[in-house]
Amino acid sequence: MHPPLTRRPDRDPNRSGGWLIYCGDVRVGDIGKQAGVPLSGDQWGWSCGFQPGCDPGERKCGMAASFEDAKAQFQKAWERLAKKKTEAHFEVWRRSRDFHAWKNRMHDEAKPLPTQRTDGRSRCFCGAEITNTSLDRHVNEAHRGIGDH
Repeated sequence: MHPPLTRRPDRDPNRSGGWLIYCGDVRVGDIGKQAGVPLSGDQWGWSCGFQPGCDPGERKCGMAASFEDAKAQFQKAWERLAKKKTEAHFEVWRRSRDFHAWKNRMHDEAKPLPTQRTDGRSRCFCGAEITNTSLDRHVNEAHRGIGDH
Protein backbone atom coordinates (compact mmCIF):
# COMPACT_ATOMS: atom_id res chain seq x y z
CA MET A 1 0.00 0.00 0.00
CA HIS A 2 1.36 3.41 -0.96
CA PRO A 3 1.15 6.52 1.22
CA PRO A 4 -1.77 8.84 0.49
CA LEU A 5 -1.30 11.47 -2.20
CA THR A 6 -0.60 15.03 -1.12
CA ARG A 7 -0.53 18.32 -3.03
CA ARG A 8 2.06 21.06 -2.81
CA PRO A 9 1.73 24.44 -4.54
CA ASP A 10 3.69 24.64 -7.79
CA ARG A 11 5.87 27.71 -7.33
CA ASP A 12 7.68 27.47 -10.67
CA PRO A 13 7.52 30.98 -12.19
CA ASN A 14 7.59 29.46 -15.69
CA ARG A 15 4.23 27.77 -15.16
CA SER A 16 0.86 29.24 -14.35
CA GLY A 17 0.54 27.74 -10.88
CA GLY A 18 -1.29 24.64 -9.84
CA TRP A 19 -0.26 21.68 -7.77
CA LEU A 20 2.56 19.15 -7.62
CA ILE A 21 1.30 15.74 -6.55
CA TYR A 22 3.37 13.55 -4.22
CA CYS A 23 3.12 9.99 -2.98
CA GLY A 24 5.18 10.23 0.18
CA ASP A 25 8.36 12.01 -0.91
CA VAL A 26 8.10 11.06 -4.60
CA ARG A 27 6.60 13.52 -7.06
CA VAL A 28 4.15 11.48 -9.12
CA GLY A 29 2.47 14.20 -11.18
CA ASP A 30 0.90 17.62 -11.35
CA ILE A 31 -2.36 19.46 -11.96
CA GLY A 32 -2.51 23.04 -13.17
CA LYS A 33 -4.00 25.64 -15.46
CA GLN A 34 -2.39 25.46 -18.87
CA ALA A 35 -0.88 28.51 -20.54
CA GLY A 36 -1.69 29.24 -24.15
CA VAL A 37 -4.90 27.22 -24.28
CA PRO A 38 -7.76 28.92 -26.17
CA LEU A 39 -10.46 30.11 -23.77
CA SER A 40 -12.94 27.86 -25.57
CA GLY A 41 -10.91 24.78 -24.58
CA ASP A 42 -10.32 22.91 -21.34
CA GLN A 43 -8.03 25.03 -19.15
CA TRP A 44 -6.77 22.45 -16.65
CA GLY A 45 -4.08 19.89 -17.44
CA TRP A 46 -2.77 16.97 -15.46
CA SER A 47 0.04 14.45 -15.74
CA CYS A 48 0.58 11.24 -13.81
CA GLY A 49 3.85 9.31 -13.68
CA PHE A 50 7.46 9.74 -12.58
CA GLN A 51 10.86 9.36 -14.22
CA PRO A 52 12.87 7.39 -13.53
CA GLY A 53 10.61 4.72 -12.08
CA CYS A 54 7.96 4.38 -14.76
CA ASP A 55 8.36 2.49 -17.99
CA PRO A 56 8.00 4.35 -21.31
CA GLY A 57 4.31 4.83 -22.04
CA GLU A 58 3.18 4.53 -18.41
CA ARG A 59 3.00 8.30 -17.95
CA LYS A 60 -0.50 9.59 -18.66
CA CYS A 61 -1.78 13.13 -19.09
CA GLY A 62 -4.94 14.91 -20.04
CA MET A 63 -7.01 18.08 -20.07
CA ALA A 64 -10.13 18.96 -18.09
CA ALA A 65 -12.64 21.79 -17.80
CA SER A 66 -12.10 22.33 -14.06
CA PHE A 67 -9.68 21.56 -11.28
CA GLU A 68 -12.12 19.03 -9.82
CA ASP A 69 -12.38 17.21 -13.18
CA ALA A 70 -8.58 17.21 -13.57
CA LYS A 71 -8.21 15.89 -10.02
CA ALA A 72 -10.68 13.06 -10.70
CA GLN A 73 -8.97 12.10 -13.97
CA PHE A 74 -5.57 12.18 -12.27
CA GLN A 75 -6.89 9.98 -9.45
CA LYS A 76 -8.12 7.33 -11.91
CA ALA A 77 -4.77 7.35 -13.74
CA TRP A 78 -2.90 7.12 -10.43
CA GLU A 79 -4.98 4.16 -9.24
CA ARG A 80 -4.07 2.25 -12.41
CA LEU A 81 -0.39 3.20 -12.19
CA ALA A 82 0.00 2.64 -8.44
CA LYS A 83 -1.05 -1.01 -8.79
CA LYS A 84 2.10 -1.60 -10.87
CA LYS A 85 4.57 0.29 -8.67
CA THR A 86 6.66 -1.21 -5.89
CA GLU A 87 8.94 0.46 -3.37
CA ALA A 88 11.83 -0.31 -5.73
CA HIS A 89 10.29 1.97 -8.39
CA PHE A 90 10.04 4.82 -5.88
CA GLU A 91 13.60 4.19 -4.69
CA VAL A 92 14.95 4.57 -8.25
CA TRP A 93 13.31 8.01 -8.38
CA ARG A 94 14.69 9.03 -4.95
CA ARG A 95 18.23 8.00 -5.84
CA SER A 96 18.05 9.99 -9.09
CA ARG A 97 16.60 13.03 -7.27
CA ASP A 98 19.40 12.95 -4.68
CA PHE A 99 22.18 12.32 -7.19
CA HIS A 100 21.12 15.27 -9.38
CA ALA A 101 20.79 17.60 -6.37
CA TRP A 102 24.22 16.48 -5.14
CA LYS A 103 25.76 16.94 -8.60
CA ASN A 104 24.26 20.44 -8.88
CA ARG A 105 25.69 21.42 -5.51
CA MET A 106 29.12 20.09 -6.54
CA HIS A 107 28.92 22.29 -9.64
CA ASP A 108 27.68 25.28 -7.61
CA GLU A 109 30.70 24.91 -5.33
CA ALA A 110 33.06 24.42 -8.29
CA LYS A 111 34.04 20.93 -7.12
CA PRO A 112 34.98 18.48 -9.88
CA LEU A 113 33.19 15.15 -10.04
CA PRO A 114 35.41 12.06 -9.97
CA THR A 115 34.35 11.40 -13.57
CA GLN A 116 35.86 14.75 -14.55
CA ARG A 117 39.31 13.85 -13.23
CA THR A 118 41.80 11.56 -14.91
CA ASP A 119 42.54 9.73 -11.66
CA GLY A 120 38.81 9.18 -10.94
CA ARG A 121 39.10 10.84 -7.50
CA SER A 122 37.64 14.00 -6.06
CA ARG A 123 36.53 15.54 -2.79
CA CYS A 124 32.86 16.06 -2.00
CA PHE A 125 31.61 19.40 -0.70
CA CYS A 126 31.19 17.61 2.65
CA GLY A 127 34.93 16.92 2.70
CA ALA A 128 34.82 13.19 2.01
CA GLU A 129 37.11 11.69 -0.63
CA ILE A 130 35.09 10.09 -3.41
CA THR A 131 35.96 7.93 -6.39
CA ASN A 132 34.10 6.77 -9.46
CA THR A 133 33.50 3.48 -7.62
CA SER A 134 32.32 4.99 -4.32
CA LEU A 135 30.25 7.84 -5.75
CA ASP A 136 26.78 6.23 -5.73
CA ARG A 137 27.24 4.74 -2.26
CA HIS A 138 28.54 8.06 -0.90
CA VAL A 139 25.62 10.10 -2.25
CA ASN A 140 23.07 7.53 -1.04
CA GLU A 141 24.57 7.21 2.45
CA ALA A 142 25.91 10.68 3.20
CA HIS A 143 23.46 12.87 1.28
CA ARG A 144 20.20 10.92 1.39
CA GLY A 145 17.32 13.37 0.90
CA ILE A 146 19.49 16.24 -0.38
CA GLY A 147 17.06 16.69 -3.25
CA ASP A 148 13.92 16.70 -1.08
CA HIS A 149 12.36 20.13 -0.82
